[in-house]
Parts: sequence; C-alpha cells; structure tokens
Amino acid sequence: MAAVSNYSEQLIEAAGIQVQIRRGGRGPTLLVLHGEFGVPGWLDAYDQLARSFDVIVPSLPGFGASTRPDWIMGVHDLAAWVTWFARDLQIATPLNVIGFSLGGWVAAELATVAPQFFKKLVLVGAMGVKPEAGEIFDYFLESGKTGHRRAFHQPDQCVEFARYYGKEMSVDEAEQIEQHREMTCRIAWKPYMHSLTLPHLLPAIATPTLVVWGAHDIITPLSSANIYQCSIKDARIVSIDHAGHMPEMEQSAAFVQAVRGFLID
Repeated sequence: MAAVSNYSEQLIEAAGIQVQIRRGGRGPTLLVLHGEFGVPGWLDAYDQLARSFDVIVPSLPGFGASTRPDWIMGVHDLAAWVTWFARDLQIATPLNVIGFSLGGWVAAELATVAPQFFKKLVLVGAMGVKPEAGEIFDYFLESGKTGHRRAFHQPDQCVEFARYYGKEMSVDEAEQIEQHREMTCRIAWKPYMHSLTLPHLLPAIATPTLVVWGAHDIITPLSSANIYQCSIKDARIVSIDHAGHMPEMEQSAAFVQAVRGFLID
C-alpha cells in the first residue's frame, strides 16, 4: 500500500535524553510504545493508522538512537519516563496508547497508577505477566536473528519481515540488535519478562482496553492474553489469524481494522 502520511524522523531533546522519534498523520494523538526489538521503521500499520491519528513512535531510552540513561533500571522507570516525554512534547492527555510486547508491559504498568494519562489502551502480545500455560520465549539463549524469526508465524511470507529482518545485516544493524537485547536484559531479566506485582494491580485499570494477540504467538503464550483480559475490567480480546508475536507486521490490515475500530468506537 502506498504511503498516505508524510511522517518525519528526527532526534530531539526530551525527558532528559536525546530521543529518536517518528511521527506522522493527523487527528487525535496515538502514542506507540514498541517492544524489545525496538522500532524497525515506519511500519505499514503506522501508516494506515496515520489516516485517522497523529501517530507518535519514540524509541524508548536505550533503544534505537535514543540515549540510555543510567537511572533507568526497570519497567517502572520506563513508565515514569513516558509521562515525562509526553509532558515535554506538550501532548494533551488523556490520549490513546498502543503497547507492543515489552511496550505493552510498560503501558500496563502506567495504566495501573496513572489512569488520567489514558483515553484508550491497546495491549499487543504484552509481556509483564507470567503465563499460566507455557513459557515466555527466552531470546537471550539464541541469536537476535533467531528471535526475529520466532516472532513471526510465517516469516518467509511476510513482506515487512523481509524488509526489516530478512536481509543481510550491516555491522551497525547487528550492533543495534545486541544493544536492544542488552537494554531488555537490564530492565526485564529477573524475573524474566514479567512482574510479580503487576497481575495483582491489573484490576485497578479503569481504562477501556483492547488485548490483541497473534493466534500463533510462540513468544508470549495466549494464556498471558487471558490473564490481561480477565484481570482488566471489561477488556476485549482480539486474536489475529495467521500471525505470530508481531501481528502489526504480519497481518497489518487485520490488525489496523481491529485497533482503529476499537479506538474510534
């Protein structure tokens, strides 16, 4: 699909650090919090959502070209940083937020303590809770490229996998993968990719919430989605067929349809 938005990509000073930010579209603000793989680029899903929203996609501290401050040691620190970032950019709240994987965990943590920040919340393959069945995939035991492939149900049939992850990596790109793994390890290693307290706090979330999961997600088991849905009052759940951990890349049309319908409803 041809691009419909004139998005920008730049480095700005905000929330105490240098932040890499991608932004495009117009309308109500939609803040995107990425997962442990960082932001590979301006995805087709972002572009489609930019038809209806002002889509803001920062690289979180320690990811992409954003500075890694020494004081950020956990997911709770990242959640606090997100509110600072929004204030510095003078983003009006409440606003819509999408959190992918690690970013979903950040968004959920924030929603438990700052309901005034949110209009609606979308959690996509969110980490943060220990699954009742299965295990969260430990991508530190294998290479970063293996982790990328595991995140897709059918990677060789996905255009955006080929564009961002299927090609031969440059030295800089390979180093950035390791940078992302290092930052993720720093903030989410013990306990691995989940919080001992978050499951008990989820019932405090009053924000309208949509839980989105790839039907073939082998990174974060579906039982984690069930915990989010059952714990957050009136949360809805949508399963995306023929998609793994990254439905926004593997089945972007179905993903955008579900998200846009929820946010505009």
